[in-house]
Amino acid sequence: MNNLVRVASIGCALLFIPFWSARGDDADQAALQGKWIVESFQYNGGPVEMMKEAVREFKENKYTLTPKAGDVIEGTIKLDPGQKRKTIDLEIDGRTLKGIYEVDGDMLKMSYTLNGGERPTEFVSKPDSGQILVTHKRAK
Repeated sequence: MNNLVRVASIGCALLFIPFWSARGDDADQAALQGKWIVESFQYNGGPVEMMKEAVREFKENKYTLTPKAGDVIEGTIKLDPGQKRKTIDLEIDGRTLKGIYEVDGDMLKMSYTLNGGERPTEFVSKPDSGQILVTHKRAK
């Protein structure tokens, strides 16, 4: 009888795993919503000054990035907060930029690869890496 109870308990737990995963995704999705101001933007280890103070806005699974000068960048996001490093995929014009992210209160940090390379494993942008590192602060 103990084995039957144990198997039934495990089966019930497995039914709820998709629910728990979706709840984690929903919580992170909710945490991203709204406007964020770019505090620093680095590509290949160097600053990209034209992106400083750009505004990134998340609405559900869509986002825009609006630099002070230049065209608005629009795309969609897909989050996976269940990884050791939370992952984000930014879809722009049919391309997928693989990245990682971290939300800590009013701070958002993202690192992603611009040219379809490997997903970053740390929040850095080194010379010739093709990686972008962006730090945001929530807009008031």
